[in-house]
Amino acid sequence: MEPLHQMGDIIADRYRLTNILGQGGIGITYEAEDQETGKRVALKEVSLRRLRDWKVLELFEREARVLSELNHPSIPAYLDYFQVDTASDRSFYLVQEIAPGKSLSALVEAGWRASEGEAQKLAIRVLEILSYLHSLTPPVIHRDIKPQNIILAEDGQVSLVDFGAVQDTYRHTFAGSSTVVGTYGYMAPEQFRGHAEPATDLYGLGATLLFLLTHQSPADLPQRRLKIEFRSQVNISDDFAGWIETLIEPAVEDRFTSAKEALAVLLGEREMIYPRSSTLQQPAGSRIVLNKTASRLVVDIPPYRFHDSLTLVIEGVFISFYVLMICWVIFYISSGIISLLPLLDMSFRFAVGIPGVIICVSAIESCLSRIILSEQLEIDLQTFRLRWKLLGVVSHQVKGRTENIELRCDPFSGTLVEGAKKYRFGTKLMPAEKEWLVAELNNFLGKLRYK
Repeated sequence: MEPLHQMGDIIADRYRLTNILGQGGIGITYEAEDQETGKRVALKEVSLRRLRDWKVLELFEREARVLSELNHPSIPAYLDYFQVDTASDRSFYLVQEIAPGKSLSALVEAGWRASEGEAQKLAIRVLEILSYLHSLTPPVIHRDIKPQNIILAEDGQVSLVDFGAVQDTYRHTFAGSSTVVGTYGYMAPEQFRGHAEPATDLYGLGATLLFLLTHQSPADLPQRRLKIEFRSQVNISDDFAGWIETLIEPAVEDRFTSAKEALAVLLGEREMIYPRSSTLQQPAGSRIVLNKTASRLVVDIPPYRFHDSLTLVIEGVFISFYVLMICWVIFYISSGIISLLPLLDMSFRFAVGIPGVIICVSAIESCLSRIILSEQLEIDLQTFRLRWKLLGVVSHQVKGRTENIELRCDPFSGTLVEGAKKYRFGTKLMPAEKEWLVAELNNFLGKLRYK
């Protein structure tokens, strides 16, 4: 894109252009001197005549609006927004404080390669900025975290610039925006579908760290099933490599759910004590249905078919034996045969049969529950619900606060613990299924509590 102005031109009778800081699909950013204050500023311009898509102007105006509402020392302050009309064109300008230092991209081009310690310090500062952005109401998602947009000063100060791709969550949710914005190699997979959430910015940070450590674009690194395989390209500790891997998980739900969580782990204030779901495998043949988003999980445990459980077969044989025994006793009574031996035999069988009948009834109940009883566990940010359903109709349920629960894998069931209360579920599951399911639930709870 050719610049519309020459160095030395004065815009709006105030800003004298001194240099070009950068240019892209949205506009050109100049360095300028504010002749009223004598300070250096960044002046970003979009020309109406050069617009090929009205979406560009919408993004530019949104950037100005969002910047005017931000207040963070690592985000250059918004100063002004105006337009200038000429006979043949209309140009829009956004004025910001200029960020001291050079972009990470420029530093790498000059030969700088970050050490592990430098990369960690940089990550901490960027995460502090993202924690601020994502904590706003509504959360502000940058959507274009990359080396060109992170400025590093000589004193170690880090600045985040270029909010041209910014998105606020409310607008995306209700207006159904599907604009694909970002930079290839640094875009999370969900951005190709026009979707973004706070964890999207974490992916961009992880890809940026890989660029610093390898001097290669993340798009050029080996990939397997959308996952960047970078360990052979870097010389860093396993802990830091695992932390970066979590940032760049292809599935949103497998990443850290917030900058706050990622920062806590990196600072050593919290360990990743739960396995990420990408390392868990649902056992072959399992019919459990698990639906999960970043803030809600629903588990459906269906009734088991007859051949799904050896226990069910054993219980069936046990029930059949006791039914035959009861029929035999009834036959003696109804036959009219009266003799000492049969009466003694009947008395013995009746005495033994009372607990047997109780056991038999329990076995019948257990057998039927396996055939017709299903279970559903629902967990979200505030509450949990555990339901038992007979033939699809809720027969019983318990509910409580999510913050109060923990999940355990007992020998015969999964157990949801709420204070002194214990609720068992999945008693008919195989051990491998219980282990997988409880690990998935604890994984989800661990991330949920750091949202």
